[in-house]
Amino acid sequence: MLFRYIAYHYLKKMLIILLGLSGLFAGLDFLMNGSSLSSFNIKVLYLFSKWEEALNLLYPLAIVFGGIWTKIAFIKQNAVASFYALGVTRREFFKPFLLVGLLTYFIFLALNFTSFSTAPDKARSLSKNQYGVSKTEDLFFKYNSSFVYIGALIPELYKLEDLTIFKIEQDEVVETFRAKEAWYNISEWVAVDVVKKFKVLDTSGYKRLKVEKVPLLYTLKDYQPKILESIYDGKALNLYESIVAKELLEKQNLDTHEVRVDIYAKVITPLFSIALLMILIFQFPFHSRYMNISITTAKAIGGTLFVWGILFALQGVAKNGTVLPEIVMIVPIALLWSYGIYSLAQSQKRI
Repeated sequence: MLFRYIAYHYLKKMLIILLGLSGLFAGLDFLMNGSSLSSFNIKVLYLFSKWEEALNLLYPLAIVFGGIWTKIAFIKQNAVASFYALGVTRREFFKPFLLVGLLTYFIFLALNFTSFSTAPDKARSLSKNQYGVSKTEDLFFKYNSSFVYIGALIPELYKLEDLTIFKIEQDEVVETFRAKEAWYNISEWVAVDVVKKFKVLDTSGYKRLKVEKVPLLYTLKDYQPKILESIYDGKALNLYESIVAKELLEKQNLDTHEVRVDIYAKVITPLFSIALLMILIFQFPFHSRYMNISITTAKAIGGTLFVWGILFALQGVAKNGTVLPEIVMIVPIALLWSYGIYSLAQSQKRI
C-alpha cells in the first residue's frame, strides 16, 4: 500500500514535469521555425519530431525533478515524519522512487532501439524541406583489404549508384570491380552486371589488363545503408545500429570514438538521474522545521542542472576526440553512483 501510494505520487509528478518541459521545448522551437515549413502536415510532423527529441533529452531531468517535487510535497504535508513514525525505514521510503525511476530509464532505453532516437534528424530534414528520398554522394572508404568509391547512396531505396572497388595487395591495385548499381540484401550489398578488371601475365611474361563480366558480386557485408549515411553525413542512428556500426568500424581498424559517445550518451549518461535522485532524497530532512523549503528546492534544482550541464560539456569534449569517452562519460557517472550508494548505506544512521 505504501509503495503504491508513493509510486503513484512520484509517477504523476514526474509525468507532469516531463510533458511540461518537453512541450515547452517543442513549442518554443516551433514558434521560431514553424513559419518556414511548407504545409500543415509537415508542421505537425516537425512538431511531433521535436517533441520526441525533447522527451529523449529531458527525461533524466524529469526523473530528478519529479523526485524533488514529491519529497518536498510530502515534507510540507508532514507525510514523511508520519511514515517514519510508523516504522518505515529510509530505504523502504526510497524504494518506489528507485523502481519508478529505473522503469522510466529502461522504457526510454528501449525506445532508443527504434526510430524514436532519430527524431532530431527527422526534424532537421523537415525544416530544410528535405523530406522523402535523400542522397549522399561521393563516398570513399576502406573495406578489408580494398578501398571503395560510391557515387551516390540512396538509403531509403537501399541502393548504391556507381560502385567501384579497388582491391589492394602490397600497395598495388590488383583488381577493380565496377557496377552501375548495387542493392542491399539483408546483410550485404549485391552488385549486378559488374565489370572486373585485373592483371594477368601473357605468354611473353608481360602484364596485361583483362576485363571480365561478373553477373553478381556480393560485397560490403554489414555495411547497412543508414550506417554508411551516418558515417559520412553524421546522421543519427538508433542504439542497435550504433552498436553494429561500432563493431563494423573496429573490424576495419577505424576510429570509433563518435559512435562510442553516441552509445554512452544513450545508455550511460541518463543514469546520472538515478544517482542524483538517490543523493537528494537522502539529503533532505524529514520535517519542514529542519529546512528552508524554498532555498533547499532551489539548491536541489540548481545542482541538478549544474551536473546535467557538466555532463553535456564532457560529452562534447569526448565527441571531439580529445579525451577518451570512457574517461569523461563513464567515470563521472560511476563517481555519482558511488556517492549515491554511500548515501544509501549511511541513510539508516541519520534521523
